[in-house]
Amino acid sequence: MFCAVCGVIPAVGSVNTRTTDAMRGPELRDVRLGGRPAEKMNAFFGARMLSKHAQRDVFGEARRAFERRDDDAKGHGGLWRGEFWGKLMLGTARVADYLQAPSLLSFVREECHRLMELQDDDGYLGSYADRELVSITDPAKTKSIYGWLPVWNLWNRKYAIWGMLAAYKATGDREILASVERQMDQWIDMLERRGLALHDTGAGEMNGLPSMSVLKPLVLLYEETGRDRYLEYARKMLPDWDRDDNACPNFFRNAKRGVPLSEWYPRPEKWAKSYELMSCLDGLLEYYRATGDARCLDTVSAIRDNLERTESNPLGSVGFGDKFIGGAKRVNALNEVCDAIHWIRLNLDLFLITGEDRYLDSMELAYFNCFLAGIHRSGEWGAFFVRGHGRHQDQRQCGYSYNHCCVNNVPRTFMDMASAAVTVDAKGVYHVNLYQDADVMLDGVKFGISGDYPVGSEVTVRTSRPVDVKFRRPAWCAKMDVARIDGGYSISFDMNPRIVNRAVEPGPMDAPDDTSWAFKRYSDNAPKGMNEDVKASWRRKTGALVMWGPLILAKAQRAGATRAEVSDQSTVNGLGYGVKLVPLPASATWGLWEAVLSKPGEKPVRIRVCDFQSAGDDPSAAGSDSFSIWF
Repeated sequence: MFCAVCGVIPAVGSVNTRTTDAMRGPELRDVRLGGRPAEKMNAFFGARMLSKHAQRDVFGEARRAFERRDDDAKGHGGLWRGEFWGKLMLGTARVADYLQAPSLLSFVREECHRLMELQDDDGYLGSYADRELVSITDPAKTKSIYGWLPVWNLWNRKYAIWGMLAAYKATGDREILASVERQMDQWIDMLERRGLALHDTGAGEMNGLPSMSVLKPLVLLYEETGRDRYLEYARKMLPDWDRDDNACPNFFRNAKRGVPLSEWYPRPEKWAKSYELMSCLDGLLEYYRATGDARCLDTVSAIRDNLERTESNPLGSVGFGDKFIGGAKRVNALNEVCDAIHWIRLNLDLFLITGEDRYLDSMELAYFNCFLAGIHRSGEWGAFFVRGHGRHQDQRQCGYSYNHCCVNNVPRTFMDMASAAVTVDAKGVYHVNLYQDADVMLDGVKFGISGDYPVGSEVTVRTSRPVDVKFRRPAWCAKMDVARIDGGYSISFDMNPRIVNRAVEPGPMDAPDDTSWAFKRYSDNAPKGMNEDVKASWRRKTGALVMWGPLILAKAQRAGATRAEVSDQSTVNGLGYGVKLVPLPASATWGLWEAVLSKPGEKPVRIRVCDFQSAGDDPSAAGSDSFSIWF
């Protein structure tokens, strides 16, 4: 490991000890997810990967960035259209592995070869005409052109490298792997020739976070090829997160200070970009796996706990509007879907490495609420920002029609959840971790999970033969009964219907005026002419949540509530109310309940509520712009 005292980077291999995860999951091809979330998932796969439109138009548009190399057409910076292809391929390759559909596997291989035809002789494959435009050299000029300081060249290239590496893993095509190596070699050669550290590249004010997120695919490439140059390059990155001058973000030294991440450095709305930061943490975990460098695991674990404590938002994810600005203290809730995706991934890796169930609780909460709410039930598109009330925000990016950062990332989370449904530990004990309907084959043992969880409170788990098995009890569940039945187990969950009161006071960033960054982020990105209602819905008072198991519930027109009931900003928060939830037959939503909110001496308030993810996930349907998680 890097010595902060002597500044020495040990030779490659001198401290390398490949670690073994505490948990091992199934191969993707040995899992089939079911239930209502899988209906949404399968619709998405059909529309965004399996259809002719997806393979011709969606991928074609994404490939265009490499064909034209016009992301830097304005000069002095550039856009991020080059990320779209890599994100598409990263998800599509994993889904091809999951489905084992020959036609999709063939498409993955052929699409990679189409991109490889655009690769230069020296290995460069990117969306910038100026391959060496990797940092801002004239901030004033860049800002005069773009209004901020964007340069996403290396970020875009990272996703092409990672997507093609996933495609190689799915297809076994070594020509794809050879292309990836040439891309990475050209990257390293170029930056070493220029004496550029990754910390000093990428979008201005983000302190290298986008570029340094290459750490994960870089280590994965090392593990695939065994080439020490890749691990050495990774090792040379780490001192820039362990600096005497405390240059932002200085992960290793800030991790255990006990200070909220949003307070590490001034203006977190500028530097603390949520999913880029979490991508770097995920890279540190991969580096730990490859080398056994325990400080990486300790650092990530501490930062993750910091985020859970200070950034957990009411939607089940972390952050506010794609930044870490104290999301846990925000009166309103706004979450980029990419943040939920990466929060789930970070917790998955920590679970697999450590075997600690608490990480699964975070995954489940983000998945059933913020993540699923961000996917249109048609499967054709999804949200950019998920809001806690009013309506979610859809968006097109960089002038493209079919590609968006969050939408392209969606398949990865479904595959992450599939890989965590059932695991086995080093002692051969099986762990049923997630209770969404699924069929899982692991080491020759088949698990069948059914029960429409978490709308349903009774789950059956059948095994193809008797095995030692443990069942996770979610943190929200005070009582979980497990009974043996013929061929398996019956599990009953106390869904713990509850009001979650929030001890949050409105702060400066909750001010409803144009000087508040949070307010502008919340409202100004709405489609032109459609943001006045969003601005008007900005809350000035803290509300309470109503929950059923891990599900956040919403009053919504689609559940039968009136617009007046939905928009009512009066609250039961902290006033001693309890709640009773009576399940009702549902059609337009996954779950439907009558909520009875009551306190001694007062007339009960009755209102129909549904699961939050159903409330606004169909923008073409009446009522999808009228919901609220606030009670």
